[in-house]
Amino acid sequence: MPDADRSAIEIKILLRNLDPTKTNIKHKDRLRKLQKFRQYVSANPPPEFYDDDYPMLLLGSESPTADEDEDLMRVNLFGLVRAVGCPSSDHKDSLKRSARPAISLMKHLCLDFDGASEEGILGELNGFAAAFCALTTPQLRNLKLNIHIGTGDSGG
Repeated sequence: MPDADRSAIEIKILLRNLDPTKTNIKHKDRLRKLQKFRQYVSANPPPEFYDDDYPMLLLGSESPTADEDEDLMRVNLFGLVRAVGCPSSDHKDSLKRSARPAISLMKHLCLDFDGASEEGILGELNGFAAAFCALTTPQLRNLKLNIHIGTGDSGG
């Protein structure tokens, strides 16, 4: 079973590759990293995570615990929440093409990770779902759910 230290590294690798402002990271690279992380968390048995990892994955450098990590003080990590709602630079009122795989990963982590769907509605929330429920209103707005579930283009 992968340990929590490896999970923290995998999260940082993913987040370093989600930032759309980095011109050296292309769409296909973001998709590969999202898919690789999904495969990592889908291992049997599932990997372990530190409690700080859940908000770190969702919020990146905006996570309350990011300031405590010396590696992250010099880096701006683009969290999964911002990746899900990242606006397209080419189309008005649209999201980046990688937004759809990002929200798919978020759904998987919150609802399916570690047998969460087997426990049903009354089951205990996993760490990712608990971190998602702890997001503030402004952070939830960053998801741009109105575009994902509304009539707007979802980026793909």
